[in-house]
Amino acid sequence: MKKLFSLAILAAMALMVVSCSKDDDDTDSTANRLNFANKLTQNSTSGTWEGYETSMRKEGGWVDGTKRYAVIRFDRATTSDIKGTGQLVAFENKYMDTFREGSEFEWYFDEDMLHITWRHAGWQPAYAEYRTNELVIDGDTFRGEWFEKTDFKWHFSYTKSNFNDWSKYVNNQ
Repeated sequence: MKKLFSLAILAAMALMVVSCSKDDDDTDSTANRLNFANKLTQNSTSGTWEGYETSMRKEGGWVDGTKRYAVIRFDRATTSDIKGTGQLVAFENKYMDTFREGSEFEWYFDEDMLHITWRHAGWQPAYAEYRTNELVIDGDTFRGEWFEKTDFKWHFSYTKSNFNDWSKYVNNQ
């Protein structure tokens, strides 16, 4: 009986160790960064998303500002890279008949933050925690908030896209 009890305790302790190590999936690691990069690029070397973005300024609470329709593409050299380049083009509406602005960018991880550095003069770098609800990729949707400063952010909701007319906007930026 003592042996059976001892085995039960050892099994319970082993189960606790396995359970605790499962919780570590919420920590920043190269594996978690790669997993997020795979979702970002749709398990390829390039992934495109489109949808609405709303600028928000903090004035006591968050206040909605400009709304625009945007298409954003994340590229990387290989499917094992956790950094890359990309492009964003913004339009007045979902019909994409009136170009507003755009920029190429570099994206990379710095600890638990995903950063975007825009090439467009005057655009502030953006960042968001990739392991929290600031950025969520769930199937065909990508939503969240990019922060530029502590008092300015972009709230966005994108879906997978097959947009491929990038060359039309490269020289308009």
